Amino acid sequence: MKQILFTLLLAATSLSAAADTLTVAKLFRAMPDSIIPYLSRNNRLDFIDFMESKMKAEVTNSFGGKSQMTALGPDSLVIRMNESCTLVMLLLDTTDDVDSCRQVIAVVRTLGIGSDVRATDPPQYFSAAWRRLESEPALTDLSRKRLLGHIKDKNILKIIADKLNKH
Repeated sequence: MKQILFTLLLAATSLSAAADTLTVAKLFRAMPDSIIPYLSRNNRLDFIDFMESKMKAEVTNSFGGKSQMTALGPDSLVIRMNESCTLVMLLLDTTDDVDSCRQVIAVVRTLGIGSDVRATDPPQYFSAAWRRLESEPALTDLSRKRLLGHIKDKNILKIIADKLNKH
């Protein structure tokens, strides 16, 4: 009897821990509208529903144009905001706690048409509670490589790589 109770308690604890696991979809749902005013909360929820249903994830954004989520994974998403702007959101691991969590959100915006990338804004970093971070967090090596893989502009890439390598 004790063994059965222990097994049930262990299973319940595992399910509870799995339910608390951060994913980009959970964070995107909870994101304040002020982070990306281009998209409403309903737009964000529709994106996730469409992607989970294996449908084309396209919505009419706040400016009356079309935005499309082109990728959604457990730790990243990609949205074509319009013909010339792409947004990438990454859930990255840190070496230090940030608001009692070892993960942060990086938002990267790229301007350009097709493969003709004109510029990439420096990443914006947020805690898992969507508190804007004023400086680059101490990312793990793997997270740093993932982030740099999403930066398209070579000049910005060098500046960010130099800053990240100082940590």
